[in-house]
Parts: sequence; structure tokens; C-alpha cells
Amino acid sequence: MRTWGLALVLWAVSLLPAGAEELRLEDLVTVALKNNPDISVAEARAESARQRISREGSLMDPMLSVGYQNEGFEKYTYGESGDSQWMFSLSQTFPFPGKRPLQREAAASEAGALEASARAVRREVAGRVAQAYYDLVLAVHELDITAERAPLASRLEEAALARYGSGTGAQEEVITAQSAKYLLLEAEAMARTRKESAEALLRRETGSLDPGPLARPAPFTPTPFPYTLGELVEKAGQQAPELSEKGSMVTAAASRLDRARKEAWPDVTLMGQYSNRGGGFEDMWGLTASVPLPLFYRQKQGAFVAESSWDLTGAKKELEAAKLKVASEIRDNLAMVHAADRIIELYATALIPKARQSVDAAIALFASGRMDASEALASLNAPFDYELLLWQQRVQREKAIARIRVLTGDLEENR
Repeated sequence: MRTWGLALVLWAVSLLPAGAEELRLEDLVTVALKNNPDISVAEARAESARQRISREGSLMDPMLSVGYQNEGFEKYTYGESGDSQWMFSLSQTFPFPGKRPLQREAAASEAGALEASARAVRREVAGRVAQAYYDLVLAVHELDITAERAPLASRLEEAALARYGSGTGAQEEVITAQSAKYLLLEAEAMARTRKESAEALLRRETGSLDPGPLARPAPFTPTPFPYTLGELVEKAGQQAPELSEKGSMVTAAASRLDRARKEAWPDVTLMGQYSNRGGGFEDMWGLTASVPLPLFYRQKQGAFVAESSWDLTGAKKELEAAKLKVASEIRDNLAMVHAADRIIELYATALIPKARQSVDAAIALFASGRMDASEALASLNAPFDYELLLWQQRVQREKAIARIRVLTGDLEENR
């Protein structure tokens, strides 16, 4: 019977839902990079541009013409008149040497720009996942801090009620203590809302329709970040998808400008003709070469050159602006990381330990009537306020690092 009982217990335990696994940022990024629709759209556009390269570099389709020439309108005179004939012609336009390679280079550069844009979308998605994940981390720890505060708020309320019941305390102290408890309920509700919002963002970025709550984030580990500003800016210049995209657009604009300068040089169209006259009349053939005359160069080809020149200037300016923007944002976020490091050290080693020492003393002093409710409440709140600020700084530090990694183009590789 004992054996059967033990087996029954084990079977019942096996039916219980397994504990949720810890939620890890790297796993979320992996899923997002696989399922996010924004990435699929960007990659489809890049693939479409790659298919355009061969089209831009190919010759125009040859033209086949078939015709018939008849003498008079009264009857079909083929074979009876030397002027009646079936005519066949085949023509092919050959661009001036150098035009096709330049068109192909421009198309390849534009495709490269869209490929870089697709990589940028992947980094941005990974960055958004990181931002939402750390928002979730903060909300979860805020709920933990609120739950840790609750027993102390209850102890303060009990002390206030005891003092009021014994006639040594005022009703205002009871109201103050009870208000603190209700404020904790409000803080808990707001933190829970932020948690649900972060979970919704993560669901969206990972392409999940599951409405249930996510698992608890894995234990927090600060990200080592020993890089200098110069190292990060140099890395961004080499790897940032945004800069790669702008650089490819500069190359494409330069190729289009070279192509525009060759536009005045004529393309040649060769046409071979064959006429079948029948009736013993000798067949005829002919060969024709046609070239366009650039009589309206100023209005057409010259304007095209000017347009392409300004496009190149604009592309170069965009690249310069992107470099300045990336360097500025790296500098800004790196300053956030360094400031957070200093504040975290202050909270963790000085403010929080010191504030925690005064919690029990504050309740005892209030219970004995040697401290009023407002002072006791401030002493009780101080360590938790500091701890919440500590977690805010930890999260802001991690989010700043994630933004830097998006700018330097290595967030996906460091997931």
C-alpha cells in the first residue's frame, strides 16, 4: 500500500505544471530575429534589389519586325510584282561602352544599401527587445520592493493604532500610517501595469500572440563595458549598418553621375533587313545603323548630369550627418553609462546600507512616542526608495549599453 501511495503521489506531482523557465534576453533576441515581421519586410526589399542588378546591366531586348508590301489594292500581288514582298528585320540597340557597367554598379550599390538597411532593422529590433526586457526587469524588481515594504507598513500601522488606542498617539498618525499602506497598493498597481506593458512589447517584437504573462527575468548580471569613446566611434565607423547604408548610397550616386556624363554619347541601334519577293524576283537585304542626335543636351542630358551631381552631394552630406549623429549618440549614452556606474556605487555601498540600519530603530522610536509618524515613515521609505533608484540606474545603464550596441552594429552578435 505504501508503494502504491508513493506512486500515486509521484504521478500527481508529474501532472503539475513545470516551473517557468527564466526569461533571458539572448533567447528573446533570437526569437525576435526569426519572427519579427519588420525584418522580413526589410530582407524582402533587399532581395528584390539584388534581383534588379542583372536587369540593369543587360542589353535591351532585340526587336523583330515582320511586314508585307503589296502593289495596289485590288489583289494579292506577291510573286507577280517585283515591288511586292515579305519583309523581315531584326534590330538591337547597343549602349555606348561603359554605360551598362555603370548602371550595374549603381544597382549593386543600391542593393547594398538595402542590405545594410535590413541589417539595421535587425539591430533595431534587437535593441527594442533589449529596451523592453530591461523595462520588464525594472517593473519586476519594483514589485519585489513594494512587496518587501508591505510588512513594514503594516507594522507602522499597528504601532499607530496601539498608540492611538492607549491615548498616547493622535488620529493623524493612524491616518498617515494607513495612507502609506494605500500608497503601496497604488505603487504596486502602477508597477504591474508597466510590467504588462513591457510584456506586450516583447510579445509584439517576438511575433507572439500568447496573451499569458512571461516568465520572470533571469537574475540580473551587470554587463561589463570597458570601452572608450574613441574605440566605440571607430567601431561604429566600421560596422554601423546606418553608416554602411549611407556609404552605399554615396557609391550608387557616384555611379549614376558617371552614367549621366556618358548619356550624351550615343547608343547605336543596328538593324538587319531581309525582303522575300518571290516569283523569281531576287531577294533583298539591308543593314542600318541608327544613332540619336543629342540636340537638346542642355534640357535633357545636361540637366541629368546636374541632377546626379546634386544627388551625389546630398548623399555625401547625409553620410557626414549620419557619422556626426552616431558619434553624438554614442557619446551621450556612454556618459549615461559612466554616470550610472558612479550612482550605483553610491547607492549600493553607502546610502542603502545606512538607510536599512535605521528601519527597526524608527519603528521602535515611533512605538515609544519618541518619533512622530511622518519621520518614522520617511525612515521606513528611505532604503526602499534608494533601492528602487538603484534598480532604475542599473536598468538605465543596460539600456544605454544596448543603444550603443545598436549604433556600433554588434547588438545582435552579442546577444
